[in-house]
Amino acid sequence: MLTTVYLDGKKLKRIRTLQGKTQRALSKESGVSTSTIWLLETREKNEKFHPPTLTKLARALEVEPTELVSGD
Repeated sequence: MLTTVYLDGKKLKRIRTLQGKTQRALSKESGVSTSTIWLLETREKNEKFHPPTLTKLARALEVEPTELVSGD
């Protein structure tokens, strides 16, 4: 049985806000557009995301990429 992996918008927002970062600051640090960050954060389950985006966000937040995903 296959497991679907999602970029979890709630986790992304929680980690970002705990670090005191705005979407704009995270955008500058990660190279991911503010509109993409907003879109990812408004959805709990983002199954159509680009793996490089996950890597960039995790690096900017100084967390492992696995901390930003969830699965079914």
